[in-house]
Amino acid sequence: MEPHTTLVIGASRGIGKELVRQLSSIPSEHVIATIRDSSSPTTNLQDVQYLTLDLQNPQSILNAATKVPSIDTLIINGAIGDNERLVSTNTQRMEEYMSTNVLGPLRVVQAFLPALKARKTRKIILISSYCGSFSIQNAGLCGWGGPYAVSKAAANMLAVQLHRELRPEGFTVVPLHPGNVATDMGNIGGGGGTPVCEAVGNILRTIGGITLEESGGFLSYDGEVIPW
Repeated sequence: MEPHTTLVIGASRGIGKELVRQLSSIPSEHVIATIRDSSSPTTNLQDVQYLTLDLQNPQSILNAATKVPSIDTLIINGAIGDNERLVSTNTQRMEEYMSTNVLGPLRVVQAFLPALKARKTRKIILISSYCGSFSIQNAGLCGWGGPYAVSKAAANMLAVQLHRELRPEGFTVVPLHPGNVATDMGNIGGGGGTPVCEAVGNILRTIGGITLEESGGFLSYDGEVIPW
């Protein structure tokens, strides 16, 4: 029997790195992780297959996909974010947000779709943010807006459209809000937050319990539904 295989996109630090660490501790789990720069310091965990992939480099995504014949679960974690104002953001910066947070995940799904179809689980998790929720933004519940929120709203719609297109083939596609986590990105927003190890434990429990019926919904790290 083949082990359950999870591919984590964006595992150099923070949530992605901890996802790989915790997943690799499960005996029945095979973990594949991508990092943007193969020369950057990262924890090379035993039995983890590391690949180089940059969400802003389409060719690197295609190259990585040729080395992965089959996976059960795809977790797309890589993203950029800062607490910037939209009115003072130039178009080049906005393009960086959209390239990394929207086009990058789309290219990843397209490239690794054959690997997902090679297994029956067919689960795609896009680590998103409740800052991309219209309801949350209008209620003033998220401190981050601007280009980051725009890109995350687009990423959420990307997940919904992938759900609509892929559900007939047995895919489960869910955008997932990780919560306020004490990572480098989280510290930009004012610090604090849940320790990474605890946050990732919650995330993995939720991912493990997501069913086909929940595909297309916007979920929080604790499994609660987030309004659009």
